[in-house]
Amino acid sequence: MYSHHRLICISANPHNHFREFSLRFLLHEAAVGSITLNYTVGNPDIPIRIVGSCNGMVCVAIDEENLILWNPSIRKYKRLPFLHIRSGSGCYMKDGFGFDEFNDDYKVVAIFFSIFQYGPYKVLIFSLKANKWRRIEDFKNGMPLDHSGKYVNGKLHWLVDIDGCMDIVSLDLASERYEKMGVPHNADNGFDDPCLTLGLFSESLCMLFDDHKTCMHLWVMKEYGVKDSWTRLYIIPHFGTPGFYPHMLRLWLLNNGEILLSYGCVIVIYNPKDNIYRYPPIDNIASIHQGDVFVESLVSPSVDDTRLHEE
Repeated sequence: MYSHHRLICISANPHNHFREFSLRFLLHEAAVGSITLNYTVGNPDIPIRIVGSCNGMVCVAIDEENLILWNPSIRKYKRLPFLHIRSGSGCYMKDGFGFDEFNDDYKVVAIFFSIFQYGPYKVLIFSLKANKWRRIEDFKNGMPLDHSGKYVNGKLHWLVDIDGCMDIVSLDLASERYEKMGVPHNADNGFDDPCLTLGLFSESLCMLFDDHKTCMHLWVMKEYGVKDSWTRLYIIPHFGTPGFYPHMLRLWLLNNGEILLSYGCVIVIYNPKDNIYRYPPIDNIASIHQGDVFVESLVSPSVDDTRLHEE
């Protein structure tokens, strides 16, 4: 199991480099060495982040306006046409990456978000098959809070603020239509100004409700699209300072019931049965900015033979 699953992280040292680990070996007690992937597409001092992964491809954003589709397994990448966002003027990009199964096409979505505007927001979508950006219907369903949409079931999902109320809005990559999904009903009861995070639990939508005190409540949508199927599976304790660490966006359920997750700047494995954390034995990496899991594939992001170099 997990023989083709890889954990990819953006490391803090060396700065902005990718580290890649075998998920199968990561779960064993022996120390795990990493592969450093040195990208050659920009200034290494410019912040980078992982937009998402799908079918072995990883979408990477560099300084907001540059997006790259990359398959780490075959060391090939494609640089997408440049986006002009007027950075520094209160304008930012909310984005997402996924696969349009109906049209057999990989797509990247860019929402032009402004802190001075409460919608509607201009939206562009990039088609790998067409190799171009085009405009689609504006994002009119509140203010997207997530930097990157979560890809599930052929759709991208963002947590949004609609007049002070939280909801989830999806964008179908095939029909390019928006839909409201609904958050867990009364899940934040008893919370004092909770912090909500939309994420992925293996291949399902999940939400974390952080009480900023001792724990986080993990809710999972067991049946996609059915609001009543939201179920609280775990109450996960903080092992650091509550509210200090960034919230985890990607959790992976392992064979033995443990959960692999990124917590702040570290990768940890949580055992719900014993209610304890443990640190996997990762060599040569002290801290990370972000992590995700992808499955090895031979899917090529580009017809040109552009490669990233392995150190």
